[in-house]
Amino acid sequence: MNKIKLYHRPQTVEEALQLLLDAEGNKAILAGGTTLIPRLDDQIEEIVDLQNAGLDKLEYAAGTMSIGAMTRLQTIVDDPRAPALLREAARREGPNTFRHAATFGGIVVNAHWESELPAALLVLQTEVHILLPPPHPLTEGDSAQTFSLSDFLTHQVKNLNNGLLACLTLQTGGQTAAARVARTPADAPIVAAVARKDEAGHIHLALSGVAKTPIPVNPDELDSLAPPADFRGSSEYRREMAKVLSARVLNELQGQERKIR
Repeated sequence: MNKIKLYHRPQTVEEALQLLLDAEGNKAILAGGTTLIPRLDDQIEEIVDLQNAGLDKLEYAAGTMSIGAMTRLQTIVDDPRAPALLREAARREGPNTFRHAATFGGIVVNAHWESELPAALLVLQTEVHILLPPPHPLTEGDSAQTFSLSDFLTHQVKNLNNGLLACLTLQTGGQTAAARVARTPADAPIVAAVARKDEAGHIHLALSGVAKTPIPVNPDELDSLAPPADFRGSSEYRREMAKVLSARVLNELQGQERKIR
């Protein structure tokens, strides 16, 4: 049984960083709670709740957007300025009640291997911005670090070194396509493919359901995938679906280009 000794609700990012730096026992960061609460470790003694720390800002600039880590999924679902790909991927993450609680920071930090939303963020060339309590030995006094989402997921930068995932920045332009296979239309995808052709003509492709986290992939290297297997699909099935779905979204992008011409 969990015995939480201390609960904090910092009012600023600076206060939150100081709490994370000063905490003596095992601590956990509470964002939306959709992952933490059901799986709360018995060793956790201290909770830092970020809901009042000002990390829910949503900003747009020419061709880019910034999503605060505490932004709820439903906020993006309801925002007509957000890329359609992102809105749909956020909508597919779960029911309305889940989307009103779950945050973008939580989705990225936990990055479920079958989740379509991190795959969409990958093709939108998302960068992850982490704030560290200065001075910090990893940054020689710099209080911020930026990673591509691909590097963040691949290298497991998930302990955050007593820091906070502050926001995500991503590209909003280009043409996009998505496809998935699932047991039912409302079910989580077994495999999903997301593609984007950016404004410079470069193709970005990402898959979920084929590795420990959603990953960017080269269309020419799909045969080398070695997906984990579970009761919903064998490794061979997932690899074959990755090929089929990748071809489907890439063909859709080509069709969109022909229509524009």
